[in-house]
Amino acid sequence: MRRHRERPHGQVIVIVALALVAVVAMVGLVIDGGTVFAQQRIAQNGSDGTATAGTVVVAQSLSGLARTGSDVKGAVDAVAAANGLTLLTAEYTDDLGQPIGQPVTATGSIPTNARGVHVTGNRSVDTSFSRVLGINQLNATADATVVAGALSGQCVAEEDGCAILPVTFPVKTFECDDSGNLLTGTWVGAPPPGHGGEDYWPLVGLESLPSASNPTGDTSKLAILPLCRGSGTSTGTFGWLDLMAGMNLAQEITGPLNVTLDLPDWFQAQTGNPNGVENELMAYIHKPVLIPLHNQACRQDPGPSGVCTDPGVNGSNTWYYVNTLAVFYMDQVLVQGSNVDQCAAPPGTPLVPVTTGTGFLGCLKGWFVNYVTSGPIVPGGVIIPGQTPIGIQLIR
Repeated sequence: MRRHRERPHGQVIVIVALALVAVVAMVGLVIDGGTVFAQQRIAQNGSDGTATAGTVVVAQSLSGLARTGSDVKGAVDAVAAANGLTLLTAEYTDDLGQPIGQPVTATGSIPTNARGVHVTGNRSVDTSFSRVLGINQLNATADATVVAGALSGQCVAEEDGCAILPVTFPVKTFECDDSGNLLTGTWVGAPPPGHGGEDYWPLVGLESLPSASNPTGDTSKLAILPLCRGSGTSTGTFGWLDLMAGMNLAQEITGPLNVTLDLPDWFQAQTGNPNGVENELMAYIHKPVLIPLHNQACRQDPGPSGVCTDPGVNGSNTWYYVNTLAVFYMDQVLVQGSNVDQCAAPPGTPLVPVTTGTGFLGCLKGWFVNYVTSGPIVPGGVIIPGQTPIGIQLIR
């Protein structure tokens, strides 16, 4: 009798099933791995933005605005949520990006030695084919550190106010009478030590500037800068600066001025009639511009010594000692004879006492912006609230 051997059944099905699982797993790793790679980029951008938002608030505090730990925490949380991030850590750093051992919390004040924010954010993504391996979710984690400090002078983004107007005002801007004699003055930003209680124009943030919801902006903080033409020994006057050889006033206003300003330093004035450059100035309406601020005027070139022996103004022969820059958000240009009366009318303060005479040439209206701009900073640089231009820098 022939003995028949029984042949096994179903082995091929098992092998095929296992092979399909392996194939699906490999496809899952490729597809979900690519998704995580894309999410990693999103997580990095989100972490960068989150750290930047917190550092902007720190920078605002450094420049003299009233800001608290709650403001930093609110800014960090808002940007993290907008980017779908779960914050793992948020802590303050020094201006080199080293943690100072204090987390960002919604209570208390901003640490006095805080100069930046470090965050680590996580972004979760559901898997697809990788679920066959029991992997239902993958995480993309990224960290970022942004610091604030005294701006090095290298401007990066045009919207931050890189354009320099060749007009200088004193750090304490004075009113004038019809002969150019100086009257009361108002400080730009917080007054320096020893002048507490004196009038000053506050540095403002974006919330004070014109927007779709508030077309006029916060007019209670609008500054009126008078163009006072002083004489004699007066130094509290405005002046047109000659910042680039071979260019006239209109050309320097239009720009771009491809020149590096090493401050503080002496700069010579140039002749110019504001009536003749109104159109050039009006191109900056509702834009931030850099305005040089001076604290001395000299009728002769101080020379290598830098010491003025003949203080005062003398037309185009005047030399101004520019010691800092301010960002001014232009709202109105009133330099034509037919519109200077608006310098003595709201909005804005202080209202000029006169609108006639050779000593008064009109005014500019706008806001001194809280100076927070992208660009390299000077670690350890001295910061004078209300005067020092503040920059923020992504360092990693």
